[in-house]
Amino acid sequence: MGVNVKNIFSSFGVSLSIMMKDKIIILFSLVPILVGVLLYYFLGQLIFTDFLDWINGLVVAKISSDGLGKFIGYLITATLSVVMYFAVSWTFVMIVSLIASPFNDIISNRTEKNLLGEVPESIDKSLSRLFKRIGFTLVNELKKVSFILTMTIIALVLNFIPVLAPVSFILSALLLSVSFVDYTWSRKNKKFGECVSDMRNSFIGYTISGSIFIGLIAIPVVNLFTLPFAVVYFTVLQIKNEN
Repeated sequence: MGVNVKNIFSSFGVSLSIMMKDKIIILFSLVPILVGVLLYYFLGQLIFTDFLDWINGLVVAKISSDGLGKFIGYLITATLSVVMYFAVSWTFVMIVSLIASPFNDIISNRTEKNLLGEVPESIDKSLSRLFKRIGFTLVNELKKVSFILTMTIIALVLNFIPVLAPVSFILSALLLSVSFVDYTWSRKNKKFGECVSDMRNSFIGYTISGSIFIGLIAIPVVNLFTLPFAVVYFTVLQIKNEN
């Protein structure tokens, strides 16, 4: 367990070095981020312009007093803004992770080869690999997202029980780690029992590192770049623990 804890911190420097050295990793990291930003930009435009204009117009039309109608319109705008902030914060990571899953599979593969001193695939082979595995990767990611959503709901319920609140946080941290380590597991076709064994052996390492990344993902803008870095980091951590 001491080795795992040591690997937690040493893997940060190794991961950053690999990411900066391999420009293809950076390229594949930026694509889903840009897609996610554009998606949420147009969604925000739709909600905060067209939808809110329609709501405000409806409120003012139904209420004879312009002052009261405008006040209620502002109240609706403020409420919707708060709701959208938390909705985006909660769903953005999940949506971008789904978009990024085929790219993350390549990133994880290239990270492992860099770490082991092997020659990474050319960009042509990487793209070929992406399209060959895209169906499998997306299905696997959807299964993973469904499982994580279920466990997240359980973790939220545990939060309402003060004694079990620490268990909820540990569960959330572990789930976050597993969601990124899974790229290495699936690439190596590890069986369920092998995955559980790896999770048990690296429990402390995955929990502590997951806690660190929970904090990073909670920071707006920073979370955009945290996601691809997490793929590299947890690939490095898993391989170092395994070796």
